Amino acid sequence: MGEHPMPSDSELVPLVHPWIDESHAPVYELTFPAETTDAELEAFCAVREEWARRAQYRVAWVVNLAGIMRATAGQRKLFSEHLKRFEPHDVAFNQGSALLVPNAFVRGIVTAVFWLKAPSFPHACFATLQEARHWAERQLKGAQHSMRSPIAR
Repeated sequence: MGEHPMPSDSELVPLVHPWIDESHAPVYELTFPAETTDAELEAFCAVREEWARRAQYRVAWVVNLAGIMRATAGQRKLFSEHLKRFEPHDVAFNQGSALLVPNAFVRGIVTAVFWLKAPSFPHACFATLQEARHWAERQLKGAQHSMRSPIAR
């Protein structure tokens, strides 16, 4: 993935949605709400997919999954379909997704989903937001260092 340079602040494509904190971009924090409607979830997916068409640079994600406990089966299906559409961007640019799983129930959901279809990008589960942020930042920095060419001797 060395062909994708890190963007400057002025090159970052805005990713504006109430569920996303882009203040540390290109590390993006996604926090799912405790409850949402299908229409709100579909709107979120559309915003992220439009962003992905224009954001052709390395990123990392911190995903707070505490709110998914009340997601309906239909909403899980909607989001699964979004992830399939979003996968080309993840494969090309996602240096890692740090998943905040606040309890054993949510960890079990993540394990079951990834057992069926593991993501094709680095990912890890964390109990605290601080651990998740630190890992995502390291993933992105590691990608930045790996794209540097060796010093000629």
